[in-house]
Amino acid sequence: MSRFAMMFAAFIVAAPLPAFADEPETPLMTSSAAQSSLDWSGAWTRMELAGPDGALQPLPAAAKLTFEVDKELRVSLSVGCNRIGTQIVPGEGNAVTFAPGMATEMACPGEIGDAEQKLTDAIQKVAGYETRGTNVVFLDATGKPLMLIGR
Repeated sequence: MSRFAMMFAAFIVAAPLPAFADEPETPLMTSSAAQSSLDWSGAWTRMELAGPDGALQPLPAAAKLTFEVDKELRVSLSVGCNRIGTQIVPGEGNAVTFAPGMATEMACPGEIGDAEQKLTDAIQKVAGYETRGTNVVFLDATGKPLMLIGR
């Protein structure tokens, strides 16, 4: 591989991707916000992820959480390594999923990498949510908690 090709490949892998590509809005993007009874918009500053035993556990101390939702329910999130862009897709009642998203692809070693893997696994399994005070707990199809976000 030429030096230029190697530098270009390194730039592509390391360059953060925008949360959403410059594509026309789809019906999913324009109608989702109207279907949700919860005000998702804004910054969520706290997150817990399910551990091996299923109990919700705080992020590692070194994590730098970003979980921001815009008025169209587009989500930009990170636990301190890669940036992930997706969208909350409300269903009937408390049913909710996350749309397929995109992410940067940097290697994330250690506890931040482990937390990011738990996060990406969780958002793929989300089928619903429940509120607990000002917190939102995302649940899988069986009602098992996967992730908690709070303000």
